[in-house]
Order: sequence, then structure tokens, then C-alpha cells
Amino acid sequence: MPEPERDTQRADGNAAAAAGRRPLLPGLAMLRAYDRTNWRCDALAAVVVALVVIPSALAYAELAQSTPAAGLLAAVGAMAVFALFTTSRHLMVGPDAAIALLVGAAIGPLAAGDPGKAAALTMILSLLTGSILLLMAWLRLGIAADFLSSPAMLGFMNGAAVVIIGSQIGKLCGIRLDGSNTLFAFAELASRLGQVHVATLLGGAVCLALLAFFRWGPWRIPGAIVVFVLAMAAGGVVDFPALGLSVIGKVELQMPDMARPHLVLDEAASLFPAAIGIALLVFSEGIVLGRSMANRHRYDIDPDRELVAFGATNVAVALLGSFAVGGSQTRTLLNDATGGRTPMVGLFAAALVLVFVVLCAPWIARIPAVAIAAILVFTAVTLFDLGLYARLRHLHRFSMVVAAATTAGVVVLGVLPGILLGVVLSLLGVLAQIVRPQDALLGRVDGSDTLHDVGDDSLARTVPGLVVYRFYGPLIFANVRFFIERVESFLAEETDPVRQIILDARAIPGIDLTAAEQLRDYVARLRERGISFVIAKAHLPLREMLDKLESDLLDGPQQFGQLADAVAAYTAKHRGGAG
Repeated sequence: MPEPERDTQRADGNAAAAAGRRPLLPGLAMLRAYDRTNWRCDALAAVVVALVVIPSALAYAELAQSTPAAGLLAAVGAMAVFALFTTSRHLMVGPDAAIALLVGAAIGPLAAGDPGKAAALTMILSLLTGSILLLMAWLRLGIAADFLSSPAMLGFMNGAAVVIIGSQIGKLCGIRLDGSNTLFAFAELASRLGQVHVATLLGGAVCLALLAFFRWGPWRIPGAIVVFVLAMAAGGVVDFPALGLSVIGKVELQMPDMARPHLVLDEAASLFPAAIGIALLVFSEGIVLGRSMANRHRYDIDPDRELVAFGATNVAVALLGSFAVGGSQTRTLLNDATGGRTPMVGLFAAALVLVFVVLCAPWIARIPAVAIAAILVFTAVTLFDLGLYARLRHLHRFSMVVAAATTAGVVVLGVLPGILLGVVLSLLGVLAQIVRPQDALLGRVDGSDTLHDVGDDSLARTVPGLVVYRFYGPLIFANVRFFIERVESFLAEETDPVRQIILDARAIPGIDLTAAEQLRDYVARLRERGISFVIAKAHLPLREMLDKLESDLLDGPQQFGQLADAVAAYTAKHRGGAG
């Protein structure tokens, strides 16, 4: 981006901050102050985004067990509404493979093949998702998205890729698979290979070859556009149904026929877990993508406002009778690469999609369904990261376990249970770090007064008669027993009688009541054994809690602002022969 634009964006942000006001519709505020010199760049970006979103919307509607029209309505409504609410200049939203897969997994078992019931459940799920996002914004709970850790997210993406392939592999082969589970689907396909429809398989192979060529070949353009246009053109001259190939069918941009409300309201409660999972996925993916774009172009986004934007967008697509939507990495990067500069790209692209669908609906209806299946399978292939587990194992073994377990859970147990498994494992990992945090026994290297971790520095030796212990984490009911056990183990390892323990508390942010009481009792027992206890560099929450217990742990000379002063006081005292 040219430097003057960066300066303009920075100035706009500073002006807004100086004004001290946060507009209800940040995107609309940006559009009101729209610099018309940007319209050419925005219009070009909108054309590219629109061309990419149309085949994506049709494909992801299949994953969400919705109609093609629902996918197109989701794309149009999402881009138009999000442009009014967002604080990001580049983030593009709309149908997304992972989110659509979650939607399909949630409503599929409940709908049981009833299109009207599926449409009603889809609308309710989108409405719940949007409402949860808006509630999170009101409560300023953007941090809740962090419960979906990176290993869990990456593991989910790999699992989702396998599930997408499993859901479409039968359509690529012209076989209707009845397996309700991804593994069962692959097993069923293997047992029915003799029933493969050759024409469908050849059509799918050609589409996959084109997608691969335009992704990894010399011309790096979105292969989905090429496949979509060629399939649409072929549908105008080839009678695919006569060849035994199914087609998309009639596409009408209208609200789908729904089951009566009372038929699905009783089942709405069962959609809450799915809505929570989708909301977390929508925001966690969207905010990461939005921040990366903002950092690249040197402006700021407001996470709470982005929660509002995602929430309002999903409520809007619910009112259109469509499925939940989220940020799209592909379309966002294309928007940036083709020069998009403002949220106007979303409005332009929505209008272009609407016009295109109205004018070309008869042509879209004749697109062979295998082309959409090929787009989905290829999308899944690009989602899958085979080297993920080796990288995570090298960096952090437990993260690899979380990712692998999440992948296996999504494939074997299902999409929603798999995500829940990933979240639970991530939280267990955090809990394990709290219950068994890192710690260190500190000592000196000969000729130096600097303290080092004895476990990290082979030359470091403890000061005779002194145990200096550093604890990395809050002292709470769940780890105070571990704390005492570690101190006792260090006391047992010392060859000289220990006269004093110094706790380096710089890495202890706080202490709870149970831990404080047990620490007080432990220190009393140490004194009975002739061992004094000193705390150095204690933070205010730690000092306040111990003071509330009327403990003498921090009284007088036993409190030191610096660890070096505590060690110096001990060595001075015992050098002089005091015991």
C-alpha cells in the first residue's frame, strides 16, 4: 500500500481517538467519510471477491446442509451488514468451510432429511450464534475466544478436512453413501467401488486437476473461479442429467420454506452447545485475521466492536434464513492483494453477487453437482497440514497431543464432540501448568554473586545452609501441596544443615486463602525445626493476603525488596557466627 494511504489511515484513527467517541456503526462512519479516490481499487477488489465467493457459497451451503440459495444469501447479507459494523478496512466475511461443517453437524441429526425443518433449525442456530456474540460484546468477553487454543484449532482444521472429504467422496464417485460417520463413509465406499459412476468420477477428476493446476501451476489464480465458470458454461451445452450426473438445480434468492416454529423450538436448546462453539470459532478466527490485516496496514481494530460486527452479521443472515458465517482468509487476502482499501469492497461485492445470481440463475442451476464436490474436496486438501504434528512435537509435546486428539475426535466422534475434546484438553493443559508450575532452586557460581538456576547451570552451587527457591505461578489451593513438597525435597538434598529458606516471589502474582493458610502453618513447622523463612520481591497481592491472616511472614527483617539483599543478609549474619 502506498505510504500516503498509511498516513491517512493513521490520521483517521488518531482523529477518532481524539474525538473520544465510538460510533455505533464504525463501518458506516468510514463510508460517510469515504475518499472517492479509493473507488477504483475497491471496485476491482470487489469483482475478484465476488467471483470467488459465488462458488464458495454454493459449495459451503452443501456442507451446512442448506440450499444453494441459502449460501448465496449468506454471502450477500454477510458482506453488506459486516461492512457497516466493522472497524477493519480489509476483513471479508461470508460462508466458511469450517463453520459450515459445524452447522451441518449440528442440524443434520435433528432435521433427519426434512428440508423445512433443516431451514428452521439453521435460522435458529444462526440467531443463537449472533446473540451469543452480541452478549460476549456486551460483557466484554472477547477473551473467551482464547479457550480454543492454537493446537486445538489446528487439530480441528485437520479433522474438518478429513470430514469434508468423507462427506463429498461419494458425490465425486456418483455413489450415495449412507455412513453417518466419516470412517464408516470411507469403509462403505471401499466396499462399493464396483458401483462408481464413471462419468461423474471423470468430471470430478477434471475439476480437481484444474483446481490443482491453478493453485500450484504457473498461473496463480483462484481455481474455484475457473472451475465454476467452465462448469456453468458446460452446463449450457451439455445435458448432464442425461449422462447420469446430478446438477445444482433451481436457484431462487428467497426465504426457504420452513417447518412450523413449534416443531423446532423444542429442539432449539440442543443447538446451544453448537452455537457456543461456532461463536468461539467465528470470533477467534476473525479477530486473528483482522489483526493481521490491521498490523500490515498500520491501523487499529476494536475487538469488542468486531464482536458486535460478527454478532450483527449472523443475526442478519438468520433473518435471511441462512447459516452462520465468519471471516474468510482467502477472500480477505484476495481483497488485500487486489488493492481493496475500505469496507466499501464488501458492499460492492454483495451487489455484484446479487446482480450476477439474478442474471445467471438458469446457468447456475445447470452446474453439475460434482464440480461443487470437487471444490469442497480440494478446499479440504488445502486445509490439511500433514507436518503439523511433527512441528508441534518438536516445539511442545503436549500441544501435539492436543492437536492429534482433536483431529481424531472430530473424525471419530464427530465435529462438535471433537472440538469439545480439544477445548477440554487445552484447559487441562493449563490446569496442569497451574498445579505443577515451573520452579527453580537457585545457587551461585564461584566468584559471582549472581544467582542461577541450579538445574540449568552445572557450575551453580547452593549457598551452604541456605535454600533459595523460585516458584513460577500463583500460589493456590491446587498447588500449595506441590510447593511444600518441592521445598522439602530441596531441604533433603542439602548436605549442610539448612538454616534459612528464601522464597523468590517475583513470579508469584498472588495467593489465595487456602494456600496462604497452609503456607503460614508450614512456616510455623519450619521454625520449630530451626529453619527461618524469608520472602523476597513479594508483589502487593501476596503481601496483602498474608497481612490479612495476621501472619508475621513479612514482618521486620524477613521482608526484602530484592533477592540479592536477602541473600546478603543471610551470608553477613552467618559469616559472623550467628546461628
